[in-house]
Amino acid sequence: MNVRPLPCLKALCAKHEHVVLFWDERLEGRALLGVGARRSLSVAHPTPGDWALWEAFVKEGERRNAWTVGWLGYDLHASLDLARDGQTPTVVPEHPGCWPLLVWWEPEVVVEWPVGQSEAVLVWGDEVPWADEVLAAARGEFAESAPQPAPDSWSALTPSWSEYEYRMRFEEVHRALQRGDIYEMNLCVPWEGRAPGDGSWSIFSKLAEKTKAPHTAYVQAGMWRALCASPERFLAKRGAKLLSQPIKGTVRRGSTPAEDEALKAQLAASEKERAENVMIVDLVRNDLSRVAERDSVAVEELFGIHTFDTVHQMISTVSCTLRSEASTLDILRATFPMGSMTGAPKLSAMNHIARLEGTGRGVYSGAIGYVEPSGDWDLNVVIRSLMHRADSGRVDATVGGAITLLSQAESEYEECLLKAEALRQCLVP
Repeated sequence: MNVRPLPCLKALCAKHEHVVLFWDERLEGRALLGVGARRSLSVAHPTPGDWALWEAFVKEGERRNAWTVGWLGYDLHASLDLARDGQTPTVVPEHPGCWPLLVWWEPEVVVEWPVGQSEAVLVWGDEVPWADEVLAAARGEFAESAPQPAPDSWSALTPSWSEYEYRMRFEEVHRALQRGDIYEMNLCVPWEGRAPGDGSWSIFSKLAEKTKAPHTAYVQAGMWRALCASPERFLAKRGAKLLSQPIKGTVRRGSTPAEDEALKAQLAASEKERAENVMIVDLVRNDLSRVAERDSVAVEELFGIHTFDTVHQMISTVSCTLRSEASTLDILRATFPMGSMTGAPKLSAMNHIARLEGTGRGVYSGAIGYVEPSGDWDLNVVIRSLMHRADSGRVDATVGGAITLLSQAESEYEECLLKAEALRQCLVP
């Protein structure tokens, strides 16, 4: 398969405060690099009006025919006015890493690898004096080397919960399922490690190489760096069409071709995984219906099996035609946070998540993405990610999975370990 080689952007990351790379190595995918910031927006804690500020920021970018990029953290749901049928999501303490929940900016220079092409082209900021330097780096014209940090500045990722603590929370979820409070819920385990402040790009390059995920992203806003290898799209807006591709169902790759095919077939036939997947598909259909033209919500693919370097995953595709009056904020109020990372019913699942996980998720299970000058946009789901604070060296990660009445504690815990392993292998000198 023809692929794009990942450029080494270590020097750019050292020189510029704001750097973002949306990476898909496949030629049939699209990749973008943004460097510098003409203006930026950051929100540390959920506050009334922060989503309106973000929407105004994005609209100003469209008015100026500019790109805007960044992340929307999961805990921003607290200021999204999601109350329905008398239910309001429970507010929890902030994430222990104290990550800003909203970081969005307008890059000074944007480079694109268009669909079907392996060579980058400059699409925004040709008047910027250092634009050619960014393009040259994107094309791999600079060979970079740097001394490796001392081994003692690294610390392996370790889970914040023991297996026993996970099982206790799992049983709490099962009791809620048996009561009928929820039908499915994502339970996620926080992990923590440490890496040198200048190690962000090297960690990301290992992660991108190991996972080869289509919605990979490196997002650097000063000391805050999100290193994301997501296989999942949250939402993409293309004209009047809105597209969501939830993932539910994961199995490891086999050590031989025969074992690999057997595991793939096992995933496709799994009653448990199909039940989890269809519940979230139904939730997404319901979410999209809030902003869709009548009778336009469609399931384009159900239970599709997609293969990545480390896992096979079950992915479904749901789409709709947007009502003409639906704004970007209307869409996100109807859909955020994504059902694949919460559960069903969504608000009830979110309340149980807050109670059982005990701290905020921060950026994790939020969205990273971009808005084009045309007003189209693409947002991923922040999973398979490492959050690196360059000032303190702290690295945060979170992994989890969906729990239904068919789930078993042992297999769910093993799935968490499987998902964490690729992240753990990247956090080494």
